[in-house]
Amino acid sequence: MKLSKIEMTKLETLINKAEGTDVSVIIQMIKSKQRNEQFKAASSFQIGQAVSFTTRIGQKIIGEVIKVNTKNIKVKTSDGNWNVTASLLKTA
Repeated sequence: MKLSKIEMTKLETLINKAEGTDVSVIIQMIKSKQRNEQFKAASSFQIGQAVSFTTRIGQKIIGEVIKVNTKNIKVKTSDGNWNVTASLLKTA
């Protein structure tokens, strides 16, 4: 679910009001959310599955999943093996 512009404004207001330990708690909540999203993305792939991703320079790479880690997926390609963040992979 994507937050609306109004929700984002409210969130910004609350973050700006936060002090000291509140900021630390907010950061920990965000990190926890990111970890959960990464785990969820990684668990959606299986060994042997055909996948693709785009490199930083815009090159599309196609390969096969050879290992599923907690956050990253090891992908075998014709150019070698890549460790890719699960959220960057798409099924080929």
